[in-house]
Amino acid sequence: MASVLKVDKLDPQSGTALEIGTSGDTISVPSGATLDISASTLTPPATMPASSGANLTALAAGNISTGTLAVARGGTGTTSYTPGITVADQWVVTSAFTGAASPISSNLAQSSVAGQGSLGSAMTVSTGIWTFPSTGYWLVDVYATFQLASGTAASAWYEDTAIQATTDNATYANVAIGRSSMTAATTDACAYHTNISTIIDVTNTTNVKIKINTGTPTVGRTCMGSAYKETGFWFMRLGDT
Repeated sequence: MASVLKVDKLDPQSGTALEIGTSGDTISVPSGATLDISASTLTPPATMPASSGANLTALAAGNISTGTLAVARGGTGTTSYTPGITVADQWVVTSAFTGAASPISSNLAQSSVAGQGSLGSAMTVSTGIWTFPSTGYWLVDVYATFQLASGTAASAWYEDTAIQATTDNATYANVAIGRSSMTAATTDACAYHTNISTIIDVTNTTNVKIKINTGTPTVGRTCMGSAYKETGFWFMRLGDT
């Protein structure tokens, strides 16, 4: 029969350290008992025993400072993790223009119409060359609206729009190109548009950049522009490269 020691309090004989049991012993707290250490400091072992985390209701994710969160648990399989879309930027051509633009370089601004907005760090543009604010896979979407003046006698009207990219900050090549066209038997004013998109792998923000071009237009063509998106560009960072 096990011995029973009934006391109200245990204190060390000297000092402040109190040892219960010997190495290799098992100290058990029976089912239904409450071990209250809420006012104490608990120093756990370096390796915690296997246990359910269901009752760890106040564990802040921000305190997970090291280690790798598995892909199966919503992580990236790396030691860092950035959730969701972190950058989404909208730009518009604010004024209409005629003639070719290789690249489109004037009257460019972030969308500012009420109800619209951008997320995260903005794109930057200089002389029509777009620089990404961070590395990653980026979705680039271009929407261009064109208007043909009334009295333009032609049986077919068209317009080329292209996205060009460089990986060495020097040599540009087409990565997406679209042609909008319209045929008509009348000479009334009419409008048409082009929508193209591509994904750019930005491995280096200094070397990987893009341009957006419109080609030599049909006579009497205007590329439309305003504060809202008649002609405009979307940039969205999809994830790490």
